Amino acid sequence: MKAIRVLLLLLLAACSDFLDVVPRDKQTREQLFATKSGFYTAANGIYDALATDALYGQKLSWEMIDVLGKRYTTVDANSYFRSLNAYDYSDAPVAAALADAWSNAYRLALNCNMLIEEIDNQRDVLAPDEAAVLRGEMLAVRAFLHLDVLRLFGPIYKDDPSAVAIPYNESARVLSSPLLAADTVMGRIARDLAAAVRLLAKDPVIAEGPMASYAEPVDSRYRQLRFNYYAARALQARAHLYAGDKAGALAAARALLDDPVLRGHFPPVDPNTLLANQVNPDRVFSTEVLAAIYRKDRATIYTRYFDSENAGANLLHPRATFIDGVLFAGETQDYRFQSRWQQAAGAGVAGHVLTLYKAIERPDPYDPESEYFHAALISLVRLQEVYYIAAECEPDLADGYAWLNRARERRGLSALPVVSEADLLTRLRVEYAREFTGEGQVFYLYKRLGASFVAAENGFNTAAAASTPATRVPPLPASEIENR
Repeated sequence: MKAIRVLLLLLLAACSDFLDVVPRDKQTREQLFATKSGFYTAANGIYDALATDALYGQKLSWEMIDVLGKRYTTVDANSYFRSLNAYDYSDAPVAAALADAWSNAYRLALNCNMLIEEIDNQRDVLAPDEAAVLRGEMLAVRAFLHLDVLRLFGPIYKDDPSAVAIPYNESARVLSSPLLAADTVMGRIARDLAAAVRLLAKDPVIAEGPMASYAEPVDSRYRQLRFNYYAARALQARAHLYAGDKAGALAAARALLDDPVLRGHFPPVDPNTLLANQVNPDRVFSTEVLAAIYRKDRATIYTRYFDSENAGANLLHPRATFIDGVLFAGETQDYRFQSRWQQAAGAGVAGHVLTLYKAIERPDPYDPESEYFHAALISLVRLQEVYYIAAECEPDLADGYAWLNRARERRGLSALPVVSEADLLTRLRVEYAREFTGEGQVFYLYKRLGASFVAAENGFNTAAAASTPATRVPPLPASEIENR
């Protein structure tokens, strides 16, 4: 792997800006990690880096990965979006975006490894339980990053799990890591997530829930902005399913869905916070989010890319009639349609625009409590996905529909009858598109299934987009290939 400059991204003064000022000399590094606050500063910097544009603040959430997932039609004058929709991975801006995501993901994994190493070296700084939880978080972040790099750059796993894929970075040193087979990478992801779950056994989220407030102690607050115990469990389900291990995925999913404590901590979104609330609607359904990033400038995403009156050539929106006439056809009472989509108002723009990240008002600008917390969240892991995983993995068809219907009930929808495995999978694909547009999961679903974007599931146009290595497997960045 191309040498990655060692950067530890540090949060400054509890704000979202970070310093890439990693101590290069041993003495300075020892000073940083000589205190508890130093460890949490470093960890906060890692979480903050997840929210950058190269990763989940843009490329791997609502923009590049969603365009590849055929969620939007785009303005023809925007050559970058046009190339993404054509799966032209050789296009220079597309190649640069992919390379940026790759290098930032591996740089961040390196930073996780550095922090893990310091936790092991400085055993007298953190209390044992604190050290275990922080180490578990970093292992979960490392696994999360590698899983997404594999899902993006790796093979269509079900067709060729032994294909050479990506490196797995477990070192705190800048090393040339070998390319590993996809199933080997999946094995290491599963190992790290299992270790994370064990280490997070005393995560404060289990006893106290999300802790979304500014109350002391600050270091353990806002568990939804960290890879907490429940997020690690959900990632286990996601990873097992991607690897084709339905039994393992179902076991991980049930461990969450059968947990009454979890249900209390992460209740379904209250429709009263959505449908009758025009001031600060919780469009991200924050009560169900298990892990997220925090973007104070989140409202600019809507203005610059989804607002049909202001976005110009950057406008992202599904083709006309797709949202109300196809995706939510006959079920426009769905909370997601009611709260996340509105008719386009821009001249010459037909159809609906996504309002997931539209600005909301702050009821009291001097109130720092969680009433406004959801205004800056971008979800990485949400509970609804776990219901979908359980539905897909149940060996009994009726049980699969039962999980799907529980998920639908949470969105204001009626139960579906048991029909067939093909019908269940079609329904699940629709659910993913309704739930995750704007969050980047749809492309990975279709790649995992080896499924085409048929007309009824294609927000870009009415053509079928086949699932092939040419469309689903971007080449590794040129710099990565050149340095091997």
